[in-house]
Amino acid sequence: MSRNAFGHLKNGLERAISHARGEIRLDTQTVQLPDKPAPMSAQKISALRIHRLGLSQRVFAKVLNAAPQTVQAWEQGRSKPSGCALRFLELLEKHPEIIDELVRPISA
Repeated sequence: MSRNAFGHLKNGLERAISHARGEIRLDTQTVQLPDKPAPMSAQKISALRIHRLGLSQRVFAKVLNAAPQTVQAWEQGRSKPSGCALRFLELLEKHPEIIDELVRPISA
């Protein structure tokens, strides 16, 4: 373990002990967590990919770090995205400009 990492770990443990003894108050923050993403239909996924993002299935799959067969299965209704994929699709739907951070044209 590097000295820097050890120092951070030591500092954190010392703060935890001080907090447990009532010597210090640790800062906390209350946050609102998002609801579980709504299921996305095959038609909605396809429309997002084609009309909002303008991507082929192959490029879309690369962006999602998924197999092209996975995207194809979603769009044909043979399977449904879950978990992280569904959350990312939701973000792409709300903020399609995110795609510009992931897909960039190659200069000639």
